Amino acid sequence: PNLLQASPAKSARRFGGVKLALPLNFAEAIEAATRAAKLTDTISQSQSLADVAAFSVDGVTMTARATDFDSLDELGSGRFGVVDRVIHRDSGCLFARKRIRLSFDQQEHELQQREISVLKRTVECPFVVYFYGAMFHDGDIHILMELMDASLRQFYLAAYSSAVNMPITNPVLQYIAYSVLKALSYIRSIEVMHRDIKPSNMLINRSGQVKLCDFGVAGILKNSIAKSNVGCQLYVAPERVSISMATEGGLGAGDEPGFTTASDVWSLGISLLELASGAHPYGSWKNPFHQVQHLTEDPPPSLSAEAAAGRFPQELNDFLSCCLAKKAKDRWRLPQLLEHPYVGGVVAMETELRDRTGQFVCSVLDRCDSSSLAAVGVTVKE
Repeated sequence: PNLLQASPAKSARRFGGVKLALPLNFAEAIEAATRAAKLTDTISQSQSLADVAAFSVDGVTMTARATDFDSLDELGSGRFGVVDRVIHRDSGCLFARKRIRLSFDQQEHELQQREISVLKRTVECPFVVYFYGAMFHDGDIHILMELMDASLRQFYLAAYSSAVNMPITNPVLQYIAYSVLKALSYIRSIEVMHRDIKPSNMLINRSGQVKLCDFGVAGILKNSIAKSNVGCQLYVAPERVSISMATEGGLGAGDEPGFTTASDVWSLGISLLELASGAHPYGSWKNPFHQVQHLTEDPPPSLSAEAAAGRFPQELNDFLSCCLAKKAKDRWRLPQLLEHPYVGGVVAMETELRDRTGQFVCSVLDRCDSSSLAAVGVTVKE
């Protein structure tokens, strides 16, 4: 159709397979034509993801189509997609599948492509959820990943519940801190910043493994800086809500504007504090102004003696203070944190701590009945 011959505003035509409202003037016509061309390019680029993918499980290579998987139950959902537990009919193998509706928004589409790219580059890291492959089917991008037993948010809610009453122990928290630091260090080595660190994006299984997931808003670092400001508001660092904090604490003279991995370190500190106490240190904010006031004017949160209750050593609060320094430039960097006394000794006893973590996970999940687990979103596997 000739987009320059505008019809009434409520009518529409299809251009490049995309339905568009017809423009009312020449400028809108040009803009609409340009947008439609971009959307058509987006579709053609996504077709490079086929309906079929080859992947390897326990050394056995398989080829499967998107339609070869049956959904068993939903594991979670959010703005960027739905994650469900699926079974491959021919092999009986279980996976976590993230389904993302192909976006025609250029920025969101770039994030979708970036998530797949980051997952491909992290398959060698044992502290990041394993990526098996990606497919395109019926307008959806399907990302096939390793299936874990629970997110750490689901797990700590179960552990601290009245039905279980097994607060997270110090060895378990040490191993969690160590695992997430190792994951962050790895992705930093490939110039990636996660930007959405929180307990629901940390996964755990009965073997005691702790793995980072969800790179849907990951940022590519340029000169160690990510440009855009995204992530869950409950875990964002002070410099991400206050221009003055970003100026005072984040960057030096001549640096480009943006955010460094110090923001991920803050989010890790808040997450560990939440796991240690069984509650988010800030609870919730009435409004964005309340949040800015808390983050910029109040002292950083710490683990109270009551919350610690003899479970944690003083080294934990010192470690948390290194993560939660108000100014980004004062926050410890990832290599420094891995050498901190709280986690520095983990590498020498990594297998032992992982096994102890696995035993604790089994104890918590086995003590829950199915209704208690369902209440916090944990699926009981058959």
